[in-house]
Amino acid sequence: MKVKISLLIVSFFVLFSASYVHAIAKEDFNYAIVVKEKTYNDSDWKEVVKVLSEKYPSTHIFTYKKSLDELVKNVTSFSPDYLAVVSKPEDADPKFIKAVNQFNRKLGTAPYGKAVLGIVTGLTAEDALRIAENKQKLEINFGLGGMLKFIDSLPTGIAYCEFYEEKENWQAKAPDTDIENFTDAPDDHLPDMVELINNDNIDGIWTSGHATPSGWLAYYPDGPSGINADDGNLIGYAGEETYPIKSVNPKIYLGIGNCLTACIEDKDNAYSLAWIHSGGVDQFFGYTVESYYGMMGWGMADYFFYRGGDFTLAESVFIINQALIMSMENDLAGDEIDDMAYDKDVCIVYGDPAWDARVPASSAKETADYEYSLTNKKTDEGKTLWTLKVTFNKDMNFIPESPKDIRPIFAFLSEKVNSPEAAGDLSAVGVWHVSDNFVIVNFKGEVKAGDTRVFKFTTTN
Repeated sequence: MKVKISLLIVSFFVLFSASYVHAIAKEDFNYAIVVKEKTYNDSDWKEVVKVLSEKYPSTHIFTYKKSLDELVKNVTSFSPDYLAVVSKPEDADPKFIKAVNQFNRKLGTAPYGKAVLGIVTGLTAEDALRIAENKQKLEINFGLGGMLKFIDSLPTGIAYCEFYEEKENWQAKAPDTDIENFTDAPDDHLPDMVELINNDNIDGIWTSGHATPSGWLAYYPDGPSGINADDGNLIGYAGEETYPIKSVNPKIYLGIGNCLTACIEDKDNAYSLAWIHSGGVDQFFGYTVESYYGMMGWGMADYFFYRGGDFTLAESVFIINQALIMSMENDLAGDEIDDMAYDKDVCIVYGDPAWDARVPASSAKETADYEYSLTNKKTDEGKTLWTLKVTFNKDMNFIPESPKDIRPIFAFLSEKVNSPEAAGDLSAVGVWHVSDNFVIVNFKGEVKAGDTRVFKFTTTN
C-alpha cells in the first residue's frame, strides 16, 4: 500500500507543483464585514478587520454593541453578496452561530438567505489574520477522505473506509485516471492519513462518523483511532501510539457527516480551531450540534463536488441552505419538515466567505450531475429576460423518496435584479425563486441523462 501511495504522490507533483498559485478573480460584489464593537476595539482583531476591508474592492465595516439585529437596516441597504462575521472564538458558540444564520435571512430576502456567509475566527487573532491575508485561490487537486466518496471529482485523491468492519477497503485516484478500489488497507489507516497531512500534500480533507467538539473518531461505529484537539494542537492516535499533526499548506476541512465538529465550547480544545491553528485549514465546515438528518452536510458536498467546480465551499453551504428553505416553504419537506428545521441554522463555515476554494473544473466536469448556462437579454418592454438552460449528465429525481435528497438547480446572477416574473413554458417547473442575486429552481419529477430543462424569467434592474 505504501508503494501505491508513494507513486500517487509522485504523479501528483509531476502535474501539480502548486495548487494555490492563482490570484482570486471574481466579478464585482459587495462584501460586508460585521464585528462586535468590543472585538473591533481589540487592536489585534481590528487588524483582521482592516486586512479584510482592503482585500476586496467593495467592502463595508459594520459594528454592533450587543445584538446583530442592530445592523439589519444598514446591512440590508448595503446589499451584500458575501457576509464575513469577524468573531473571537469565545463568542462563536452554537447560540451565536444560530443567530448569524438567522441574521442572514433578515436582510431583505426573507425567508431566503441574503449573502454567502462565513465567520472569520481562529484560536488566536494571528490565525484569523492569516485567513484574512490569504488572497490565493485554492484548487482541491489532492483530496483526503475519511470515507469512500468524492475523490472521483478530483485529479488526485485517497479515501479510506470509515466502517470498522470494512476497514480493509480504500480508494485511490491518480491524474487522468478512474478511481481504483483496493482491499489491502493497513490495520489502522490513521497514521497514513497523518503522514499525508504532515507532508503538506493535501488540499482538502473530509470526514464522516462520530465526533465531539474536541475530536473525531476515524472508524464507525467505534475503533481504536482518531484525532483530538489539545491546547490548539492536533493529536492523532492509534491505540496507544500518538501522531501529532502539524501542517501549514492552505486547505479546507469538511465535517460532512460528523456531529459537533464546528461546536466551540472550550476554545483551547475545539476541533475546528485546532485545525485552523495547527493544520493549515483556512476554511472549516461543520455542524455545531449532533447531526442525524444530514441534509446540510451531504447536500453541501453534492453542490461542491458534483457541479463541475462551479461553486466554492462557502457558496455550496449557502446553496444547500436555500434548497432546504425552498423545500420547507413549498411543501416539499413532507414529514421531514421538523428535521429540516433542525438542520437549518446549525452549520457554519469558519473562514473568509469570498475565498475561492473549489474543485478544479478540469476534473469535476467529468463527474458533474449536469451543465447549465444562464443568459440574459433586453426585451422590447425594457425588462431583462433570463434563460436558465440545464442539460443533465446523469439521471436525477427532483422529488426523491427522501426530501433531504432534494437538490434544486441553482445559479448566481451576474447583476442585482428586482421584480422577477416567470416567463415562457412552466410545464416542467415545480417551484422556483429568484432573489436579487440568485435563481433556484426545482423541476418536476425525474429526468434522464441527456434531457434538457429550461426556466425563463424577467426582471427589472
